[in-house]
Amino acid sequence: MSWKLFKKQLSSKELDDETRFILGIDIGTRATKIAIWNVNRKQAELIDMSGGYGNPSIPTVMQYIPENKEWVFGEYALLNKGDFDDITINNIISKLGTKELIEISGKAMNIPSILARYIREIIDMCKNLNPNGEVVGLVATVPDYFSEEAKEEFKRAFAMAGLEKVLITFMSFRECVLRYLYFGQSIEKKENVLFIDYGGEQIRGGLVQVNPEDEKHVKAESLSFLFDSSLGGKKLDKLLKELFIDFYCEETGLLRTQLDEDNIHQIEVFAYQSKGLLFQNYYRRKPTKLYFNFAYPAFQKTLEVEQMDKLIEPLAISIKEFISNLLKKTINGEIKKEEIDKIIAVGGGFEMNWVKRLMKNEFPEIDIEYPKDSEGTLALGACLGAASYLGVIPEFMIDIKDCHKLTFDIGVKGLFEKKTRFIPLMERNTFWWQESKAKIFILDLGRDNFLEIPLYAKNDQGETKTLDVIKLDNLPRNPSRTLRLKFDLKFNQYDSIELSVKDCGFGEIIPPSDYFETFNIKL
Repeated sequence: MSWKLFKKQLSSKELDDETRFILGIDIGTRATKIAIWNVNRKQAELIDMSGGYGNPSIPTVMQYIPENKEWVFGEYALLNKGDFDDITINNIISKLGTKELIEISGKAMNIPSILARYIREIIDMCKNLNPNGEVVGLVATVPDYFSEEAKEEFKRAFAMAGLEKVLITFMSFRECVLRYLYFGQSIEKKENVLFIDYGGEQIRGGLVQVNPEDEKHVKAESLSFLFDSSLGGKKLDKLLKELFIDFYCEETGLLRTQLDEDNIHQIEVFAYQSKGLLFQNYYRRKPTKLYFNFAYPAFQKTLEVEQMDKLIEPLAISIKEFISNLLKKTINGEIKKEEIDKIIAVGGGFEMNWVKRLMKNEFPEIDIEYPKDSEGTLALGACLGAASYLGVIPEFMIDIKDCHKLTFDIGVKGLFEKKTRFIPLMERNTFWWQESKAKIFILDLGRDNFLEIPLYAKNDQGETKTLDVIKLDNLPRNPSRTLRLKFDLKFNQYDSIELSVKDCGFGEIIPPSDYFETFNIKL
């Protein structure tokens, strides 16, 4: 049964019941959060996923233990280091759409079937709120540029978990953030919203221009969108791990190469458990005493504030540059800070006060919104979306226009392996701010010194159409098949590209000439 048919069987009265669960689910790269619609308070709230320890999330980690033939999930899977061939799966969302198979007890299992186990587990955790609870609608978050293949496998996972009829839709990160930001507010004028999501795998963000059509509909346009995987929370985790390994080696006299898997795992777990205290003390500009109780003999190390400064400074510089590029690399040209109306900062990274201080220094004139549960903002936004679709709160539809990715391949046709083939210079799904790798072609002009080269666009069905014809005049008169030209294609803006053609010469035989031409092409 589809969700739309299932919805017809529900009445608004049935939904105003604590046993009717309306959920927003965010299965992140490192942590999973679930929000539920509170029928009494009329708001979305995060569910304690830690079994009573007050933590609104659990690690997105699952582990198969062959000894017991059982699956474990979350914190236990993350910290467990068994003596057998345990199979630990991290960041399973990134594996969707890859067709990857994982061998479990001699049987190859696909990603949707493994993910379905995790989904069933986290749904069962929701039953701790009310054993009689029943899910009547849910929205799951997906990255803004999730492939169709990945979405299809994600949908299969929910179906295999028995949730096909209650899965309303997948919702992009940007839409979840906007729904959270504007819940309970009226949008009366056009606004520029800057959002930054500092997650475990990457930092991402963008500018969205929000334009209300009426009370129920909002047209939004994405002006910029960037991401940087080198700045995710895992980068900081890695730096801390390396620092703790240095401490361990200094105290024990061991070389790094002498540490075994157990040593490394113990240090990783200790770094993970100490991170919260480290950053609390760092914000207060206080040193942190670290007790390596797992070592024999146990020892104590003190991490000074100056050491933390040295650790964080390169990251802070890179984050500032990332923010600067969000304003510079927009589809309509640079936007100034004073043109921004709202800023919302979400993700677990903003639970570190030094990052908040950095943001305040960058935008001193703007009140930045830091959600109370920054790591759970996407789940809360998804829950609000589910409540809106079900009619529990007023209907609120957001349509986001996005022009950041190329929707077709751009290239030329040439001989390859004795056949005429399409050779891409820039591939579909390239972001307009990304650089493509230049290509070099060997040409045979005969006795001529000019050439006309059609530039083609190729869609996902393999159909091509001519974008432009490039006319190359006064080319070098090289011997047959010794003319090497480099074709370099890049974006000027999201809707125009520049093609540069340069003579590369032919090794030591023929040095490159000064031939160089550029062509601007409107898409």
